[in-house]
Amino acid sequence: LLFRFLYLLILLTGTATAEAQSAAKQKLIATQKMRFNALTARDTTTLSRLLADDLVYVNTNGVMDNKSSFLKSIATGAIVYLFILPEKSIATIEGNFGWVYGKANIRFRVASINMTIDQYISFIDFYRLTHDQWELVACQNARVNPDNPYFIKPQEPQVKKSVQPLIY
Repeated sequence: LLFRFLYLLILLTGTATAEAQSAAKQKLIATQKMRFNALTARDTTTLSRLLADDLVYVNTNGVMDNKSSFLKSIATGAIVYLFILPEKSIATIEGNFGWVYGKANIRFRVASINMTIDQYISFIDFYRLTHDQWELVACQNARVNPDNPYFIKPQEPQVKKSVQPLIY
């Protein structure tokens, strides 16, 4: 009887832990979606809350931003995200840190070259849980090159006729 009780207790603990992990991952993915929506809405108030003060943001052209420079580029319209369409995003959580990786179709306008750019990217975003709120601490984006022999054609929707200047 004691062994059955201990087995049931272990089983319930494992189930509760898995459910808590699943809920935490869902909250992390929801934070990611909120950030994408804030980017396309140019909502710097929400972005300021979702970005850590020590943010390192690496753009697809290799340019690195911190929180201040990234928010400034959004607020001034230097970069305007027109849409961000993520494919299946995968979240992992270890303690107070989590990361989300996947691929996305994005369209953004760069004021300095007066051009709208379409890209299919891969990304990995690292978050830290602070006061029950996920904050983005590091973001790495990379353009996916369809000429690469290992390129796997993405699921729809895919941006058609991508415009890609050499600097991006």
